[in-house]
Amino acid sequence: MSDIRREMIMLSGLNCPTCAAKLEKAVQSTPGVTEAKVVFGAGSLNVEYDATVVPYERIAEVVSRMGMTVTARVPGSASR
Repeated sequence: MSDIRREMIMLSGLNCPTCAAKLEKAVQSTPGVTEAKVVFGAGSLNVEYDATVVPYERIAEVVSRMGMTVTARVPGSASR
């Protein structure tokens, strides 16, 4: 049974488009993530994931490993 969630994650430390692309790729390659889109101008990451496979905290860890910080989490608000 899956638990698909969509969230907008607001970021700080997102300083360049190349970093945004690397973050997007890293999150997309996380097992359980079905979609990830970084909006550089807004400083956000829109993500869709199966919470039964990957918890939100794991996605936040990927963000942190990439040198950015989660500043807010808005469940259910990621645009498709």
